[in-house]
Formats: sequence, C-alpha cells, structure tokens
Amino acid sequence: MPRRPIADTGPLAVCIATHKRPQGLERLINGLQALTFERAPEPAVEIVVVDNDPAGSAKAACDRLAQTSRWPLFYVSEPRRGISFARNAAMEKARSRHAQYIAFIDDDEAPSPAWLDELLAGLDEYDAGVVAGPVLPMFESPVAPWMVKGKFFERARSETGSRRATVATCNVLFKTRVFDDGVGGFDETLGLTGGEDSDFFLRVANAGYPIVWIDSAIVHEWNPPTRTRTRWILRRAFNVGNNWAGFKQNLRPSGRMALRGLAKGLLLLPVSVVRGRHEIVSSMELVATGIGYLVGKSGLRFERYRKTDGK
Repeated sequence: MPRRPIADTGPLAVCIATHKRPQGLERLINGLQALTFERAPEPAVEIVVVDNDPAGSAKAACDRLAQTSRWPLFYVSEPRRGISFARNAAMEKARSRHAQYIAFIDDDEAPSPAWLDELLAGLDEYDAGVVAGPVLPMFESPVAPWMVKGKFFERARSETGSRRATVATCNVLFKTRVFDDGVGGFDETLGLTGGEDSDFFLRVANAGYPIVWIDSAIVHEWNPPTRTRTRWILRRAFNVGNNWAGFKQNLRPSGRMALRGLAKGLLLLPVSVVRGRHEIVSSMELVATGIGYLVGKSGLRFERYRKTDGK
C-alpha cells in the first residue's frame, strides 16, 4: 500500500556543526544541493552552519558556497568550544528563522539524494516527533581486511517504522516544538565529552515524543586514516561507556550492559587470540566500554571533542 503524502512541511532548517573540516563541510553542502523530493513536497530548506572554531575558519567557505547554494545558507560563529554549544546555537538560529522542522547532519558526512525526502515522509507516516536513519561508512584510504571483517564502522540498523529509545544527531529530523515543550537544548556540560545527542533524545523520548527509525534515509560518513586504527576504535568504545555513566540517573542506559560487556570481553579475550585480530579487537572493545563506564562512575570524564579528526 503506498504511503500517504506528507502534510505541508513549512520551513525546515538543516543544521551543521563544524570545526576545522573545510573539505568535509564543502562535500556535505554540495551533497545537500543534490537532494531530491519524490515522496514529500520540497520544503523551504535553509542551511545553518555553526562554526565552532573561534578563528572562524569556515566563514570563507560558507560565504563562497552561499553564492551558488540552492537554498539560503546562514553562517553562525560559536566561539565557545564544545559540540553542545554549537548544536544549541544552530537550534536557536533555526528557531529565529521560524523553522518548524530541524534536521542535523555531521560535517564528515554526505547525504544520499533521497535522504531528507525519506525522513519527511517517515515523519508524516508514523506521526513521529523524531525520525532518524542509518549512517554508512566510507573511507578516505584503504582499510585493513581485519577491520572490515570486524565491522567496526557499521552501526546498528532497524526496520523502518521501529521505535528507538534514543538516536544521534548524525542523521535525524525532528519537529521544532520538541525543543519548546520543556525538553530544553543540548546539555552544555557534555560539550567536550560527547553523548549530548543521546542525552537530548533520551529526554525527548521521556517527554512522550515517538522516535522512529527510517532505514531508507541514508547518509554516508567519511572516515579519515586517523580513525582506522585500533587505538581510535578502543578510545571510541571507552568514550561510549564513559558517556553512559554521565547521563542523568533516570535517563541513562543501564550500567549492567557495560559491566556485562566488560565481563564478556575479558572471557572472550583469550579465545579471540586464535580467531584473528578482528576478534581480539572486538573483545577489547567490550572491555574498553566497561572500563569507560567505571571511570565515568568515579566522576572522571573523557573530553573527546578537544581534538578533531579529518579535514
């Protein structure tokens, strides 16, 4: 049965937080120009770029790209270092433009042509407050076979229409009223640690807004060589566990998940030695997540966003 058409979408802001990734930002904005709309009417799109570099390194590129952009492009400077500050600045700009809908996509990503069309159609069909889709990995340089085999860059996917407890800002669309109905913005104490998006959407779900997965709304994430290393994979896992420990008591995922993973990783580690490097690193990932959680419970936070990888 064909899906029913979406209602009038009104203004829609595509928000991008950026920090010293000029090549990625240009790739993303060029990708937005190629968006197509077949299932939903083309909305009145506006692009909001928030530069989190105090030196304003993205301004020249934004000024140049704005001249040929299919839609209005607004540049906002947010000198306070931290991803939460940048995301809140993007939402404030969108709200000042009276956007009824807000999409977030990252500056190391590029959308498929149907990305926004699929999210809009899903938002209407499932009467959701939030819709999100998959992020598929791309690589700027060849990747070792063991890393591909271990699927370290593949994220969990679900069937279209399934509910999620929380999602990330790397591929998401939501109604602006979510921000206004007591949920608030991104927690600025998480600005350098990350996890601010999971925390935000946990609060959105807790406020009663359905979060629905749209598996056809695809974006691609471009991974630089600095990420295709064991050290980066384990640091990411540590950060995930560390963030879980930092969420508010009534919102965070159960710590038992991290502790069970820690125990499982320690048990599997000796066996994984004979199964190949991908199994070794998978076991170490579980251990790193559990350790990150325990460190977070002690009050120590890992500030992942002090450094930016990629260009």
